[in-house]
Amino acid sequence: MKITVPIYIQKHSGKGAPPQTHILRPLFHPHLEVRGEDLNRAMTKMAQKLRRECGELGSQRRHEQLSRFAFAPDLEDHFCKFNFEMLSRRARCHLLVVVCKSLGRKIAFSPSLPNLWFEIQRGETLATRATEVLTQYFREQERKHGKEALMPETLSLDGKAWVTTLEISIQPPTLAQVKPPNLFAMLGGGETMNGAQELEKTGRCLDYLYPDELHRVIFRDAEVAELSAILQGKDQRPVLLIGERLVGKTAVIHEYVYRLVEQKSSKYSANKKVWLLSPQRLISGMSYVGQWENRLLAILKEATLRQHLLYFDDLLGLYQAGQTANSSLSVADVLKPYVEKRSVRLLGEITPEAYRVLQERDRAFADAFQVIAIKEPDEEQSFRILLHLMRQLERQHRCRFSTDVFPTVMDVQRRYARDAAFPGKAAVFLQQLAVKFRNERVTREEVLQQFHAKSGLALTFLNDSTRVHRQEATAAIGQEVIGQDAAIAACADVVSLAKARLNDTDRPLATFLFLGPTGVGKTQCAKALAKYLFSDADKILRFDMNEYASAYAAARLVGTFNQPEGLLTSAVRRQPFSLVLLDEIEKAHPDVFNLLLQVMGDGRLTDALGRTVDFTNAIIILTSNLGVREAAKNLGFRQDEARESHVYLQAAEKFFKPEFVNRLDRVVPFERLTRADVKRIAQGLMQNIFAREGLLRRKCILQVDDAAMAAIIDMGYHPQLGARALKRMLERQLTQPVAARLATLKPDAPTVIKVFQSSYELVVEVAALMGAAPNEETATALALMEPRRIIELVEASLARIEVDIAQLRPQGLINPDDLEAQHLAYFHIKEQAERVREMCKRST
Repeated sequence: MKITVPIYIQKHSGKGAPPQTHILRPLFHPHLEVRGEDLNRAMTKMAQKLRRECGELGSQRRHEQLSRFAFAPDLEDHFCKFNFEMLSRRARCHLLVVVCKSLGRKIAFSPSLPNLWFEIQRGETLATRATEVLTQYFREQERKHGKEALMPETLSLDGKAWVTTLEISIQPPTLAQVKPPNLFAMLGGGETMNGAQELEKTGRCLDYLYPDELHRVIFRDAEVAELSAILQGKDQRPVLLIGERLVGKTAVIHEYVYRLVEQKSSKYSANKKVWLLSPQRLISGMSYVGQWENRLLAILKEATLRQHLLYFDDLLGLYQAGQTANSSLSVADVLKPYVEKRSVRLLGEITPEAYRVLQERDRAFADAFQVIAIKEPDEEQSFRILLHLMRQLERQHRCRFSTDVFPTVMDVQRRYARDAAFPGKAAVFLQQLAVKFRNERVTREEVLQQFHAKSGLALTFLNDSTRVHRQEATAAIGQEVIGQDAAIAACADVVSLAKARLNDTDRPLATFLFLGPTGVGKTQCAKALAKYLFSDADKILRFDMNEYASAYAAARLVGTFNQPEGLLTSAVRRQPFSLVLLDEIEKAHPDVFNLLLQVMGDGRLTDALGRTVDFTNAIIILTSNLGVREAAKNLGFRQDEARESHVYLQAAEKFFKPEFVNRLDRVVPFERLTRADVKRIAQGLMQNIFAREGLLRRKCILQVDDAAMAAIIDMGYHPQLGARALKRMLERQLTQPVAARLATLKPDAPTVIKVFQSSYELVVEVAALMGAAPNEETATALALMEPRRIIELVEASLARIEVDIAQLRPQGLINPDDLEAQHLAYFHIKEQAERVREMCKRST
C-alpha cells in the first residue's frame, strides 16, 4: 500500500537556527518533525518516521487515523509578503499560504497557523483574502491578550518555505492482532507477531537510505555484478562476502542496494527490500519463554512472503544470541533450516579469521553460503578512491583539506593501523577529520594532532620534521630510573628505532625480559618508557602472571567462544598503543608461554571470535625474579655485577624454552641498588610525597639536614628488598607523623616541615607560619625616600635575584613535560621579576 503525504519544508537562513537548517513536517500532521542541514537526508529520515508512524496506526483495529495520513489533495503554495493594519501599529511578515483545490472550491491556510483556514470565493485574489483574514485574526489576538498577543513578526519566515510530497509504502495487516495475556505468554503460549512490524523494530531497511545515506564505491564493479547475479538467481543461494576489516564489504552491499533501488525494474517488486539485522536486536526486549523465537519466525515468514533479503554483519553473533542458562537454543539454530532449504534470501559479511571460526563451529552452515572474496585494492586504486572521498567530504562538511593532508593520512594509517585494510581505514580517519573540523581548513598539523589524541603516541614520533636525540631519551628515562644503565640504554634504543622507522613492522616495537631482585626499578622503568613514548605513564596494561597459573589461564587471556572478551586481547584492542607488562612471568602456566610465542613472533593474536588483535604498536615487557637466589649466594660489591648478570641470564635460559628466548629482543639484568642510588631514590620519593594534595595545597616547605638524610638512607637501604623497603620506611617515619600534625592545623596555613636526627632516631617537626608584624622603621624610611631612589633599590635587588637563580636555569633543550621543580621555580621567579621591572618602568 502506497500513500502520498504532503510535506511542509522551511529553510532557515538567519536568526533563530543554524544557517541552512531545514525543518520538515507533514503538512496536516505537524507533530512529526525532522531537522537537518542536508535536505535529501532529512527527507529520508522523515520517510522513516512516517513509515513507523503509519505502521503503528495500521496495526490498530480501526484505520481512521491512518486514512488521515493518506489525505493529499491538489495543493498550491504561495510565498506571500503581508502588511497588516493592527489596532495600534503596522506590521509586516512573510508567510507561506497553501491552497487546497477540491470539488470546485479553494480552501487556504498557512502552515504557521495550522488551525486558521479560510475559503477563497470566485473573483477574490489570494493576497486580498489572506490579508483580510489574517488582519482580523491578529487584531482579535491583540484585543484579547494585549502585549502578550501573538504578533505577525513572531511568525514571519526568515528564509524560504515550500510544500512537496513524499510517497511511502506501508503494509498494514489484514486483521488487527490481539496480544495474549501476559500470564499466557509466561507459560510459553504461542504469541502471534506481525513480521513487518518486528522487522521495523529490530532491523534497518537499507532501501530507505537511498540515495544519500548509502555508500558509493568505485573499482568494485566486478564484485557488485557478481553479487547481483547470485542474488537474482531463482535458487536463492545465501551469499557471504569475505574480506579484511574495512576493506569495503559493507560498501559493496550499499552499492548493490543503490543500484537496485535506482533501477526500479519490473523484476523487483516494491515489497522486496534489504534489511540489516543484528543478532542482539532480535532478542532485545524479549522476556518470556519462546518470545524471541516467535519474533524470529514471524520475521522469516515475512521475509519469505515478501522476498526480502536479510543481511547479517555478525554471523558468529547468531550462535550467542538467544542462549540462556536454561537453554542452548540460539538464533543460528532457528535460522539454519531456512538457510539449508533456501526458503529465505540471506546475505552476510565476515573476515577471513572469523570465517575459519565459523567453519570450526558449524561447517554445514558455513558451506551453505556462496562466497565472494573482497580483496584490498592496489595502491593506485586506493589513492583514487580516497581522493574521490575527500572531495565528497569537502562538499558535505564544507571543509578544506590542504595538499599535505592526504599523504600524511596515508602514511600514519599504513604505518600504525595494521589491523585493517585500505581504503577503509584511511576513509574512516578522513571522515573523523571532516566532522571535527567542519567549516574549517584541515592541515597536516591537525592530522597529527587527531592521530595523537586517538592513539596517545607522542607527536615527536609522528612528526618526521621533529628530531629526537638518543641522549634526550636517556636523560628523560634516567630521571625516573636510578642506577640501571643497561635498562635505560635498552629503552633509549627502542625510542631511536621507533623514530627512525627501523623496527620490524611485523613484530612488537620491543620485547624485553627484565631480570633482577625485587625493588630495583623494573616496573618503574616500564612506566618511564610508557610515559616518554606514549605521553602517559598510565598507558600500561599490567598483568600479574601469578593469577594465570591454572590450566585455563590462556583461555582467560584470549577468551572463549561463549566468553569472547579475553583479558589480554580486549585490552590491547581498546588500547593498541600501549606497554604490556607481564609481571613475574615465570609463574604463568606453560600454555601462556606458547600463546606469547605468536605475539612476540608475529605481532598479532586472534581471539575466540576470529578477531585479530595488533601488537605491532605495543611494547611487551616481561619481568622475572629468576636467578635471584643464585645471585644472592654471591652477594658482593659492584665488581661482582658482571658475574651476577651472567647468573640471571643463565637462569632465564634454563627456565624458558629456546624458541621463547630466541624471540626476545633483549634480556636486561637489573643491578642491585647502592647507597648513592638509594639517596637519589629517597629524594624522589620525598618529592612525590610532597606532591600529594594534602601537602600541595598547604604550600609546605621541607627542610632535611644531612644527618637526617643519612639516617633515612641507613634505615631504608636493604640489598635484597631494594627501594620498596625505603618507600615503606618513609611512609612510616615521615608521612604518618606529618599527617598526624597537619590534621590539627588549618588547611590553608603555610607550613614548614623540618626533618632532623636526634638520639639515633628521626624527628619530624611541623610548624605553621605566622604573619610577621610590620616594621615601622622600614615603612617610615621608605615614606621619606624619593621615588627614584626606591626604584634604584628595587632594580638592584632584582639584579641580585637573577644572579642567585642562574644556577636553577635548565640546560640544553627544554621539554615542558619533563621540567623539574627547580626549573619551574626558576621560570616562576623570572616571570615575577619581569612584572616588578615593568611596574618600575610605568612608575617613572
